[in-house]
Amino acid sequence: MKAFVCLITLGLMALPASAAIVVDGSKDASYGSALAVQTVDTEFGDPSGSELDAAYAKVWGGRLYLLLTGNLEGNFNKLDIFIDSKAGGENVLSGAPGNDGTGVMAGLKFDAGFTADYGIIGRHGNDNGNDKFDLDFSELGTANYSSYQDFLVGSGQNGVGTTGAPTATGGTGGNASPISAGMDNTNVLGVVGGTAAADPVAAAAVTTGLELSIDLADIGSPVVGDTIQISAMVNNGSHDFLSNQFLGGLPAGTGNLGISSPDLTTFAGDQFFSFVIAAEVPEPATLALAGLALAATVFSRRRFS
Repeated sequence: MKAFVCLITLGLMALPASAAIVVDGSKDASYGSALAVQTVDTEFGDPSGSELDAAYAKVWGGRLYLLLTGNLEGNFNKLDIFIDSKAGGENVLSGAPGNDGTGVMAGLKFDAGFTADYGIIGRHGNDNGNDKFDLDFSELGTANYSSYQDFLVGSGQNGVGTTGAPTATGGTGGNASPISAGMDNTNVLGVVGGTAAADPVAAAAVTTGLELSIDLADIGSPVVGDTIQISAMVNNGSHDFLSNQFLGGLPAGTGNLGISSPDLTTFAGDQFFSFVIAAEVPEPATLALAGLALAATVFSRRRFS
């Protein structure tokens, strides 16, 4: 019996396990390796400007967890995030629903194989003495979007929070379930100012930025084995002056694009990143409890049979 219990214990120790991710704007070990690392230094300023250093994503517990490390200037510059997670979508942006002024991005052409279904806008800054973080979620090509104002609880423009009950500000609203967000804008490392090739080691070493958790049902209900693709870019406050900060990254030597609707197929590489949804592995505590229960069942049967 002791040998049997030892075998169970050793088996549990050998299994890979994942821990739940805490949405706080910092990288958890469960994310694993970066899905994209910045390739070009930022022309939107360093260290107090805007930069995207690396991207991490994982599906866990029926939700998409996304972390974009770096920092975002506190002047309501936009972090535009596009998600391709179901059939269909837009390879060329239609400009709809146009929330927060994104209509000016109509005509932006993504790389081949990327068709955006959903859009997210993150921005922060000081509004009449109030430091705030705002977030929009939209279903592209429709009139549906939701907008959330100043919902993070923390210090200044950093903090954590959830959007609460979705507010339908257009059509039927963009998302049905609350979105969790964490913003840690304290980074001063990573890429530097300019247009030279980014230092990939320095970029990958950044562990803080904007983190989101979104219900899979709000992005088309992808399942295990499906691929989710994401394109992220830093834009100005009016969505009409794109920086050179994209993930996946632009070629080294590329400056600010300075326009609202570029043709990304004209740049080398893919300006998006992707991952396949993997089956979930229980947390260590869950595995241990399962092993103990199995051992107890075997012991009981052997003792009383």
